[in-house]
Amino acid sequence: MKILYFAWVREKIGKAEEVVDLPAGVETVAGLVAWLTQRGSEYAEAFARPGVVRAAVDQTHVQPTASIKGAREIAFFPPVTGADMGVRVQSKDFEIGAEVAGLTAGRTDIGAIVTFTGTVRAENDGSTIAGMTLEHYPGMTEQELARVEAEAAKRWPLQASLIVHRVGALKPGDNIVLVVTASAHREAAFERPRS
Repeated sequence: MKILYFAWVREKIGKAEEVVDLPAGVETVAGLVAWLTQRGSEYAEAFARPGVVRAAVDQTHVQPTASIKGAREIAFFPPVTGADMGVRVQSKDFEIGAEVAGLTAGRTDIGAIVTFTGTVRAENDGSTIAGMTLEHYPGMTEQELARVEAEAAKRWPLQASLIVHRVGALKPGDNIVLVVTASAHREAAFERPRS
């Protein structure tokens, strides 16, 4: 299984990625973290604060209880800033309910959740659209989305937020972008997706 480490998680562990053979019994993200922390002090330090490091299984944000059976890739990364914030660029589709559940699981400080989903239209200015291909500059795209996310955190009191942007070949009706905001009160949750 391939494991990716980002930002300060990478810095503490000392590598960006590795391929490991998991022992029998390691079946969840939490189990993987427990196994990794036994591999050395650098891992123990990176995962010392439970709940701070986020995880994605095959490019989908998940909770620590998520299964890793059959997964090809696990990524570990910190929240973007301040609130529990996340940014992902990916080719595969997202499931809105699963993304909301992953962002808000176990949270009792959230009183409002707002989602915005952008999709591919079949028509634009009177012309039919058969499909579109969205390209991105890896690293720079994520940084720009993270900048937008950080600006939002300065303007509104959010408990959590997430931006997922798809790339690659898309057809009419396909999801392109998802913005999820969660706050204690509805005003902040509604205002962030509008910006």
